[in-house]
Amino acid sequence: MASSPFIITEHIVDCQYIREYPRATRLTEDSLKLVVKRYTPKSNPNPRPGDITIIAGAGGGYPKELYEPIWEEIYERLKRNGLRIRSIWIANPANQGASAELNEESLGNDPSWFDHSRDLLYMINQFKADMPRPLMGLAHSLGAGQLMHLSLIHPRLFNSLVLVEPVFTKDFISGKGPSFLKFAISRKDVWQSQAEAAVYFKKFYKQWDPRTLSLWLQYGLKKVRSETDAAETDDPVSAVTLVTSKYQEAAQYGRPNFLNKQLLDLENNPEPDTPHDATFHPDVVGPPEEVFPFYRAEGNILWRAVKHIRPSVLYIYGEESPVSTAAQRAYKLQNTGAGIGGSGGYKNGRVKEVVCPHASHELPFEDVTGVAEATAEWLKQETAKWKEEEERIQKGWLELTTKERTTFPEEWYTHLNSYFEKGKKNQRAKL
Repeated sequence: MASSPFIITEHIVDCQYIREYPRATRLTEDSLKLVVKRYTPKSNPNPRPGDITIIAGAGGGYPKELYEPIWEEIYERLKRNGLRIRSIWIANPANQGASAELNEESLGNDPSWFDHSRDLLYMINQFKADMPRPLMGLAHSLGAGQLMHLSLIHPRLFNSLVLVEPVFTKDFISGKGPSFLKFAISRKDVWQSQAEAAVYFKKFYKQWDPRTLSLWLQYGLKKVRSETDAAETDDPVSAVTLVTSKYQEAAQYGRPNFLNKQLLDLENNPEPDTPHDATFHPDVVGPPEEVFPFYRAEGNILWRAVKHIRPSVLYIYGEESPVSTAAQRAYKLQNTGAGIGGSGGYKNGRVKEVVCPHASHELPFEDVTGVAEATAEWLKQETAKWKEEEERIQKGWLELTTKERTTFPEEWYTHLNSYFEKGKKNQRAKL
């Protein structure tokens, strides 16, 4: 954007070695790249300790640039409250957006959501010097699930997560997987010109904020030029298609299970009708009627694991979203972070939800202000919480000598001896 408050820098980095599913790439050892954008406020050339770093995630099929209006509004709101952003980092997954264009010759058609979780961790490790805490996550739809998984891989990495319309549900059906899959694979994907595409999308995305629609027309389309873009067109010179192909988008929504492989359940089904296939279908999960002919495991895995999420979580939903029903929202609110290793959950003030009226699953593009307002208020609260926790961590710790810090204080031995003495007394009492 011409008036952007950010310096926008593009980086190309390596992805994590080896994809989860063998046909996500042409060859297992093929090396993929991520195209990353970093947004650094022009007003903060010399960041200070405590300035906020945000790791962001995009929804399936959406260019990462569509979220720029949200970054701008969050920036302005935090600035008014005396808080500073150090930088915002976002990358499309290896098979989507600019990353997909770079990786085209190496891609297959079977990505895992969790590939991108691992890619982000690898990216963060490469740029860790530029990403001091507090480290906040902010993601939409598919990207929200990917940040959740990253927080399970590395529970203390994020201080907080803002999850906009996350798509994790108890099964493939309730998550509207078949509908997403059908929509993506059936969608129109070639227009005779950029102008024709603009007319089409102004009607198709009529509910979108004009800023995000403009960015979609700029970053969501490309010239038809490669064999994977092949489609019938009267004018291949001027024709345009989707930057993220409809096939790569659809591949995120469902995995084929045409042989009807079943859940491996050694206790209740020791001899399933179809043998377990740990190479191509290691994670089939759900009742038989919900895993054939397609399934998707990641949302179900996150549904079960959400109670172990360590960072605090703000959920932001669209009131009219088909994947954020009242029952689904209630489950997430009540269970997130409430288990072993979790944040303490809703009852301890570590989980909250905001529902934006009249908005759909495409909430970040329809109600930019609503998302930015809720996010900024949450980040203000969580940054203050992070400062309190840092003081707790450092109090009395930094003053210790190296020897004191790497050995045990006397109270360890006192409690250890007391434990064994108590055990001896209990043993004598039984005699």
